[in-house]
Order: sequence, then structure tokens, then C-alpha cells
Amino acid sequence: MKKIMLPILLLFFAVSFRPIFVHANGNQKEDLLKIVSRFMPTDASLISPENPSSTLPIQLYDFDHDGQKEMIFTFEVKAENQPSQFGFIVLKKHNSDWRNIWETTVQGVNLDFSGLVDITGDGTKEYLFGVTIGAAAGSKLEIYQWIDNSFKKIADIPYHKMDFVNGKQKVGLAVWEMYIGESYLVDVLKWNGTKLVYDEELYHKYYPIIEKFYQEKISEMDAWFYWYCLADAQIKANKFEEASKSIQKGMALAKKSSMKEVIQDFNDLTEKLKNKRKHRQ
Repeated sequence: MKKIMLPILLLFFAVSFRPIFVHANGNQKEDLLKIVSRFMPTDASLISPENPSSTLPIQLYDFDHDGQKEMIFTFEVKAENQPSQFGFIVLKKHNSDWRNIWETTVQGVNLDFSGLVDITGDGTKEYLFGVTIGAAAGSKLEIYQWIDNSFKKIADIPYHKMDFVNGKQKVGLAVWEMYIGESYLVDVLKWNGTKLVYDEELYHKYYPIIEKFYQEKISEMDAWFYWYCLADAQIKANKFEEASKSIQKGMALAKKSSMKEVIQDFNDLTEKLKNKRKHRQ
């Protein structure tokens, strides 16, 4: 977590990011941090997200394509003996002044993600804000779309790991949810006009990354839960023969340890494979 106090950031921006300013009244330039300081909540400090790694706490983007960029800044408010509050504020310029047009906070332990991605494919990027709730609970991603000069939250997505998949016009979201330890069940989602839904085409495109991940994990430790998650991914990618072999290998390990519930899980996965095969014929 990369927290940066306001005075340090002021110097940092002045030295390293002198070109990044917002113009007011033609030639007049206003320092981004001076603007932000007027709207900073009490006891809050600017914070950069863990991802993307190079992201600064202040981002500029022209959501309404009027030639004047809106400003988003992320912050943390710490509380004694409680999780922090992580939030963001959106500022929009009206004439010569700035106004707070959107503000939200989420309780958590870390700011995992803050970035701009065109999820809906309408040519305007959405703002994605992800806060880590805890190691077991994972993170929650909120996606905001610019509508009528303000933000509207269009999706809430739980995740433990997240990635992006470039599709035609729209960007897909690869969501990794923890299964056991370092194993994950993966879905690839795409915006269908009203919500994020599973997309088989993008899953096929992303599958090699999942396969490589589990090949490396299995080479380190031949565990049934890696085979289970790999088989699940292979079924989704329509790699039926590979999925059948993965199920057999994982089930053999489960039987060796007399894990009845896990064996049943593999039986259920076998049924899922049979149904998918039948559906594809």
C-alpha cells in the first residue's frame, strides 16, 4: 500500500510532473494538489493503489468530452482499532471553480485498484475502484460509468485476483476467486449492455494464462485442489479430454487421502463435463 502525505506529494508533483496541470482562465495554471487539498476529508491522506503499480493518487480524464478533464483522487482515512476507510472523490470544473460531484468510501485493509478502463465499449472509460476487505474475503471491485455529468455504479464484483482481457471494442474482466490456498476458480466477464456476464470467447483467449499458472503450481506441489481448478478451467475452455485427465489425477489424490467430500466434488465436476460435452455436440 503506497500512502503519500500531502506535503511530500506537493514537492513530488512540482519536481517530477510539472506538465500535469489544469488550465484556468486561459494562461492561469492551478496546482493539482492545491485543488485537492480543498476537498480532502478530515484526517485523510492521499494514497496510490497497489494496482496498476504506476498509478498516482490523482487521475485526470475527460469523461464528458468537453475539453476539460475531470479529476479523481483516492484517499485513506485511518481509524483506531478499526479497518481504514478508502475512498475517492470526483471533481468537475464549473466556470473557474471546482466542485465535488461524487464521493464514496469503502471499509477495508488496502486500496488494491484504481484505474480507467472502457468496460462498456461506448468509447468512454469507466472508473474501477477495488478495495481489499481481507485475506480470506478478498477484494470488492466497484465499476462506475459516467452518465449525465455524474457517476453511476454499474457493477460490484468480488475477487481475489483480477486481470483484463482485450476483446472487440470491450475489455473483459478476468476474475480469480480463491478456492483453497493458492488455487482459484476463474471467470471472464464482459459487459452485455446491462451487466457483466460470463463470456466464453474471451475465456478461450485468456485460458493459456490460467493453464500456465496451474502447470507451475502442480510442478511445485501435486495437490488435488490445483487439478480441480485446472479441470474447471478446461471445461469452461471446452478442452474436454484435458479436463477428463485432470479430474482423474485430482480424484486419485483425493481417494488416496480418503477425502469423501472432495471425491464427491470431483464427481460433480465429472457431471459438469458430461453436460458441457453434450451441449457442445
